[in-house]
Amino acid sequence: MDVCVLAGGRSPEHDVSLASAAQVLHHLDRQQHRVWPVYLDRSGGFWPARAPLPAGAPWQHDAAGSTAGRMRPGAAFDFLLDHARIDVVMPILHGPFGEDGTVQGLCELYDLPCVGSGCAASAVAMDKLRTRQTLAAVGVPLAKAYEPTTPLARATAAIEFARMQATVGSPAFVKVDASGSTFGVQRITSEADLARFLTEFRGTFRRWFAEQALVGEEITVAVLGNTGDVLEALPPVGIYPKCADWFTHEAKYIPGATEEVIPPRGLSPAQIADVQALAIRCHEALVCDGMSRTDMIVTKDGPRVLETNTIPGLTKTSLLPQAAAAAGYTFPALLDRLLGFALQRTKSPNQKAAPAANVAPPPPSSRSAEA
Repeated sequence: MDVCVLAGGRSPEHDVSLASAAQVLHHLDRQQHRVWPVYLDRSGGFWPARAPLPAGAPWQHDAAGSTAGRMRPGAAFDFLLDHARIDVVMPILHGPFGEDGTVQGLCELYDLPCVGSGCAASAVAMDKLRTRQTLAAVGVPLAKAYEPTTPLARATAAIEFARMQATVGSPAFVKVDASGSTFGVQRITSEADLARFLTEFRGTFRRWFAEQALVGEEITVAVLGNTGDVLEALPPVGIYPKCADWFTHEAKYIPGATEEVIPPRGLSPAQIADVQALAIRCHEALVCDGMSRTDMIVTKDGPRVLETNTIPGLTKTSLLPQAAAAAGYTFPALLDRLLGFALQRTKSPNQKAAPAANVAPPPPSSRSAEA
């Protein structure tokens, strides 16, 4: 099967995407797949590979002569269909212009199976405020939030800090509306902190909000499967940063900076079942497909959802691969399962392989839950 892997992109998470893609390209089974890497540069250009990546060869997106040249997105997809005859697209893109429905919509226009959620689900899940609205509508417990009515471009720190204090208090976590990997997230305790946040992101993002700083066990729960089918909640991962008071970008991606424990230290078997069921509720409410990863804080009053990611990190230190390994999946088996979900969901005129043959049953050690 011919698999196109998209990596890089225009978002602040460009480098994280490249790290995830390097792992994916290393672990995709070359006996089953021909793999066509496509580098997306920071200005929006697509650089498709001239030939499949040889087995065992590291991917070098900047190597001279390794690509067919810089193309616009549509031209790149035409090349991939006409020259590579790809069967499925695997977007390993984090943040805006990759995880937010833009690339997923392009795939839908081309009738190309795409790993992960579709255009609409990706767009809603990427927008943290719309995610909150969607999850609140179905009764998902959330952290208390202050949602300003003034756009970020016109926000005044003194006014907004007073309103935020009255609603959620401090410390609080302020967030831009559409980013990930803790880009655009800051812990604030003062008006000066908020002023720095507004100055840094004014002109880059349109909206922001603040969430109450919760006390409890920070965890994440991944879900595999397409909405409407049987969904599998993977074992939850407990998150214990060692280099910071909270799960910062550095704590996420510096090896050894965070202790990640499966199962979380403070959760009973009943609590584990509860948070797995809650992650499935979020996956279904957002109509996610393929995979999702829902971040939560388990407080003394129960779990509170922070956000749901539709393309979780796949780096060496990322949480989804760790949870999958705890459920009995090797990295190649996880990738094959994700490819199978994409083929199940979308029929493509260019498809050369039967979808059912690419979906392996879950390993005996995994926990499954029905929607």
